[in-house]
This record gives sequence, C-alpha cells and structure tokens, in this order.
Amino acid sequence: MRKPAVSVIVPAYNTEATLSRCLDSILAQTFKDYEVVIVDDGSPDNVGVIADDYAERHERIHVIHKQNQGLAEARRTGVLASHGEFVMHVDSDDTILADAIDFLYHKMIDEQLDIAYGNYIRIPEQGRPYEVRHQHTGVMGGDEFLAQNLSVNNIFASWGCLTKRELWDYDVFPSQEAILPSEDIYINIKMSEFVNRIGIFNHPVYHYYYNSQSLSITGRLSGQNNWKRYFDEIERNLKRRGLLEKCEDNLYTLKIDRLAFYIHPLDKSQPWVVQVLSSRTSPLTVKHRILKFLLHSPSVCHAFVMANRWVKSRVLHIYR
Repeated sequence: MRKPAVSVIVPAYNTEATLSRCLDSILAQTFKDYEVVIVDDGSPDNVGVIADDYAERHERIHVIHKQNQGLAEARRTGVLASHGEFVMHVDSDDTILADAIDFLYHKMIDEQLDIAYGNYIRIPEQGRPYEVRHQHTGVMGGDEFLAQNLSVNNIFASWGCLTKRELWDYDVFPSQEAILPSEDIYINIKMSEFVNRIGIFNHPVYHYYYNSQSLSITGRLSGQNNWKRYFDEIERNLKRRGLLEKCEDNLYTLKIDRLAFYIHPLDKSQPWVVQVLSSRTSPLTVKHRILKFLLHSPSVCHAFVMANRWVKSRVLHIYR
C-alpha cells in the first residue's frame, strides 16, 4: 500500500456537535495526498457513530475506537496507527483552512524543516474572529524553540503545525499513567531536544474555537498536584540535558503564571507552592511581580485574574 505524505490525527471525545465540521474542513484541503486517523477516545456521545459514517464514505479516513485515556494518549494512538511521512494534529472541535496542509507541507520541503508552524484565527463565542500572530517568525533551532515554549506568551500547540513523523518516535508524550495539564508545551519541551530547524510563519492555517467554559479558560484545567508533577517532569528533563540552570528564570516565571491563572483554589500551604512564592532568586516582569504578590491572597488573585479575562473579552468584542 502506498503511504500518504501526511497523516492528520483527530482525537475525539464528547465532540459530536463539532466533529463533522472538523472533518469537512480536512476533506476540503487543496492538498490531496493525506490520510485521516480519527481516534474515538471512548467518547460517551455519538462521536464513534459519526466517525464510522465518515470512514464508510471516505476511503482516506480510518477510525480507532479505544477506552478513554486522555488527549495525549489518543494522539499517541493515532500516530502509531498512521502511515504518513509528516503528521498534523487537529482537535475535533476546531477546523483547518483549505490551504493549511498545502502551505505547511511545502514549507517543510522547501525549508528542510523538522516542524512548520502557521498561526491561527481565534473564533470567540461572541464578536468577530481575529488572527493570533507569532511574535517571532523565521527558522529557529532547538534551543530557541525550547526557550519560546518556556515563555508565557508562546502560541506553540501540537495543532497548527506539521511535523516529521520520526519526532513522535522519541519519548515525547507524557507517561500513560499521567494526565498532565498543558500537555502541548510539555511535549514541545521534550521534542526540542530532537529538532534542528523549526519554521514559524504568520500564515493562518487553523481555526481555534474559543470556549469560555473550557478548563483552560475557567481555571479548572487540572488539580494542583498535577501541576506539581508537570513542573517536576520538566525540571527532570532540563536537568538531564544540563539546561536547568540556563532555563531557571523562564521556568520560574512560568510557575508564577500557572499558579495565578490555572489553579483555583490554590493551597499555598503545600511545600512546592511555598517554595515558589518564597523564592527571590529569579527576576520577574512587572506583571508577574504583581501576580506573585497577589498569590499570597489566592482569592484576591483569582478575582483579579477573572476580572482581567472579562476586560480582555470585552475589548476584543468591541474592537475586533
């Protein structure tokens, strides 16, 4: 059997309302040498039925039904079952633009890249869609890619990009026992060890549908202990690579940011939280100095964060 150039991996869980929209956007691609692997992650709704119906009607679509183990494990399953030279991940509640694969594929070939990133268009529940652009474009190496992923302002997800298939053969996924928050950044940090050329382009390839009730927006992304494990895993990876001291400042800022924006209620009596809040060894931006100060009163900090999100949503609603 001839192998396709690109494998599109679509993990699906509780997205019966959006899965067809997602698949239709993939089937509308101007680039035609691809396959689609849908991973039904034990979804309790009609995801499996919808996926099977598409597979019956489109020979390039394949479906895997498995027990629920989380997003990272669904992606891993999809990659293992795929055959393409390059891999693209698309979340089942999002869509891709018609030239997405075409653009990224030719950038991979022309620039001899390990990963090619486009940017994305955020589609809010209210108001007009708007483009989210990369701050830095061009070709970067693995060390800069690592630094960018430790930055609180990065927009590098597992979606919105095309990657060489062999990158997923390395141990880049979280362990099967761990469902970690912010898995995309965790994967990218591990992957940065194995890449040499990453292309960053402000060409929209992805529609990200903003959901105000998503776990990442409401601050209920994961339990506090899971965040501890997340940072422990990153520190072990950086220490093994001899990069922990070099990355310490960025990592500390990231900890303050995640404590403020993603953990509520925050138990500041836990030893690792105490250590973060009491540390004075790393410089912080003005924003994160304020957040660190507010974190000593977690309820006040949470109110500040929620007010900040509300103001941003209103500004975007008015001016976009």
